[in-house]
Amino acid sequence: MRMTLFSRRAIARCAVAAALLSSVAGLAVPAFAAGPVELRYFYRAPWPSSEIYANWLIDEWNKKNGDRIHVTGASVDGETYKTKQTIELASSNPPDVFYSWEGGRALEVIKNGFAADLTTYYQKYGWDKFLVPASVSLATFGDKKYFVPTEIGASVVWYRKDLYEKLGLKVPTTWDELMANAEAGKKAGLWPFLLANQKKWPSQFMWSAILVNKFGLDTYQGLVNNTIPWTDPRAVETTKIMADLAKNDMFEPSFNSIDVGPAMVPWSQGKALHWYQGSFNLGRFRGDQAKCCVVPMDFFPMPSIDGKKPVMSVFAEDTIMIHAKSPHKDEAAEFVDWMISKPAMTEKLAIDKPYPSSTQGDLSSLSEMEQRLGKEMASAGQFTFMHVDHATPPAISDRFLDSLQGVLAGAITPEDAMQQTEDEAVRTRGKL
Repeated sequence: MRMTLFSRRAIARCAVAAALLSSVAGLAVPAFAAGPVELRYFYRAPWPSSEIYANWLIDEWNKKNGDRIHVTGASVDGETYKTKQTIELASSNPPDVFYSWEGGRALEVIKNGFAADLTTYYQKYGWDKFLVPASVSLATFGDKKYFVPTEIGASVVWYRKDLYEKLGLKVPTTWDELMANAEAGKKAGLWPFLLANQKKWPSQFMWSAILVNKFGLDTYQGLVNNTIPWTDPRAVETTKIMADLAKNDMFEPSFNSIDVGPAMVPWSQGKALHWYQGSFNLGRFRGDQAKCCVVPMDFFPMPSIDGKKPVMSVFAEDTIMIHAKSPHKDEAAEFVDWMISKPAMTEKLAIDKPYPSSTQGDLSSLSEMEQRLGKEMASAGQFTFMHVDHATPPAISDRFLDSLQGVLAGAITPEDAMQQTEDEAVRTRGKL
């Protein structure tokens, strides 16, 4: 129970009076016991399992430590969090610990003075010694670390193994082979790719992967780091490739009207051959099963385009920050240390979804396929690339996602889409 300011002052006066009495009369007066430090944890819960895991995390902490550091959690869904986060962080009573994306969104939080510097806590707890290197590199801005990753992710091409076998297809190693498989699927009456782009963010996954694997990681980093304009011919060409895929019926009908969750129905029914999406979707692929998956499936990275070495997207899916104005940063850091401990990371796999940010997490409960992907991610020396809505400020990414969805619907041209994105980028960061 929270104490009011009045009650705390009253207790303090009593304590002083008791101390005076004991010093004068030699009385043995017991000291008043201080209540526990109260921490507020604000997080996003994009899946039902996210809420279940967060409740477990908080309950287990409070069972052991609630008498001295008591944690209370509050959450909203993933889409709501994008707007709710700023409101909560700027309030007069902000959360002590909160969820953040990485990249440009994290930088916005840092620039606005909401994120505490966690460098000393990294040193105190040795977090960088057991966190996946790719995620630690993302937490570093300049020479300081501002967040602790709790989940890493990768984006890959998921495919239906049973449909591949039925059609006599082999796992592609080049873009042309992937397109040939997609055409074979379309001729068989299948949707070559699921997109599920109702919320706009899913289409950026394929867009980013095509750009990186066709034009190089430096080109993509130049776009999101504001050294290359969005009107660059390479960005326009990538957008045109996406438009051509839509025109050639490579996506499901009404792909801009179906969300990722409902898309699991046609995926499970075997209507689609491929789905380029993040590893966080493994929670859906599992269903109610302990191990993946509800249908026969596997993955491969976006294959080589024009002979270039494939680059798989590896990024931090979930990260945790401590508010710069929290009066209990040390206690908050102790709670964060619990969040990335081996027991917590192992339980995350059991309740929520892959993949823990800690190399100490036990992956043995996962299927062979999931373990294989986890090892590939953990072996990455640094992150490769995150998607646009993580890498850039919300103003730019929102315009980009709106424009890309418009291109896929045939409402605007790729050139106009990238011009609109660049116009917003100029308003946000100025001219290059």
